[in-house]
Amino acid sequence: MAGSVVIVLLAAGEGRRFGSVKQLADVDGEPMVRRSARRAIDSGAPVIVVTGADAERVEDALTGLAVHVVRHAAWAEGMGSSIAAGIRELRRHFPHATGALLCLADQPMIEQALFEAMLTRHRVAGDRVLASEHDDVMGPPVLFPRDCFEALVDWSGARGAHALLEHESARVERFSSHGSIDVDTPDDLQRVRAAIGSTSRETSV
Repeated sequence: MAGSVVIVLLAAGEGRRFGSVKQLADVDGEPMVRRSARRAIDSGAPVIVVTGADAERVEDALTGLAVHVVRHAAWAEGMGSSIAAGIRELRRHFPHATGALLCLADQPMIEQALFEAMLTRHRVAGDRVLASEHDDVMGPPVLFPRDCFEALVDWSGARGAHALLEHESARVERFSSHGSIDVDTPDDLQRVRAAIGSTSRETSV
């Protein structure tokens, strides 16, 4: 697809702090990775999912979804390595992409409005780096324009793309997000489940 943003959903980690493969944790009746992938697909952008730890089970959880899966053998090297794998796959399959929207599979509460706002802004300001912000902390989802691909394709380290955000700070735009909560521990999962349940009850009233 020419001239488009591609979503790169990172789902390769082993969930060390969580105690198991958190991508498969149940969130509102489905595996967390599937929920995150569905929300990404709903944005209308192509979606690449990077798998790694327990790849077969994670990929099984994505069965039937319109996503492109890349299995990253070196996932244990850290999130930076998984980002690089996703960008390499993006460049192979979407050579005319204008941006990469990096998302995490363990953020199952990302608002659809956030995706829409970032994609809309990219269409009119394609040179900007767009980052979500929660409690004054920047992080994923983050949209990097095409001219950042060369740096990201060789990325490494455990901190994801924070160093590139810092390097490009002069052109970063922030988008407030209340849904960019990482599920790192079982307690985080319980908070997310409670919040989603509360939202569902409010919607049904």
